[in-house]
Amino acid sequence: MEARRKVVLAALRDPEQRVRSAAAEALDRLDVLSALPAALSRLASLDKVEWMALLRSLNGIRDETCLKLAVRGLGHSEADVRAASLDLVQSFGDWRGTPYITQRLADPSPAVRARAAEVLGKLGDRRAASELVPLLDDTDPGAVAHAASALGLLGHAPAEARLLALAAHADPDVRQAALVAVSRLAFSPRPEAP
Repeated sequence: MEARRKVVLAALRDPEQRVRSAAAEALDRLDVLSALPAALSRLASLDKVEWMALLRSLNGIRDETCLKLAVRGLGHSEADVRAASLDLVQSFGDWRGTPYITQRLADPSPAVRARAAEVLGKLGDRRAASELVPLLDDTDPGAVAHAASALGLLGHAPAEARLLALAAHADPDVRQAALVAVSRLAFSPRPEAP
C-alpha cells in the first residue's frame, strides 16, 4: 500500500491536469481503503448515514472486503442502506452477489425490490432470470418495470407471454419496459423445436 501511495503522491505533481485528477481520485480511494479496517471494526455502531457514506465511498473499488461489506449491508434494517449496498454490489460487478441480490426481490421496500431487479439485469447473470418473474406481479409499478427490463436484458424468453401481457398495464413505465424487454427477446437465442 505504501508503494502505491508513493507513486500516487508523485503523480499529484504531474504536468498534465488529467493525470493530477486521476492521482487525486486514486489517493482518495487509497485513503478509504486504509480506513476500511477501522470502519469494519465498528460496523455495529454505525448509524444509517455513516453506513451509506461508507458504502458510497467504496463504490468502484474492487476489493473482496468491499463485496463482503455490501452483502452484509443488504441485510441492514434500513431500506436506504440496503439500496446503497445494491449500488456497491453492482459497481463490483461480480456474480457472486447474485444470490444475495435475489433475496432482496422480496424486500419490504418497493424501492429496494426495484433496485434489486435493476442490478440483476445489469449484472447479466442469467441464473437470476427465473427469480425475477414473480416480481412481474408486484403491487409496485416501479418494481414491475425494473423486473421486466431485467428480464429483457437477461434474454429470458420464457417470460415473453408475461411481458406481452404487461404491454397493457395501467402504468406507462411498465408498458414501456415490457415492450423494450420483448424487443430484446426477439434477438435472444431460442431453443430449437423438437
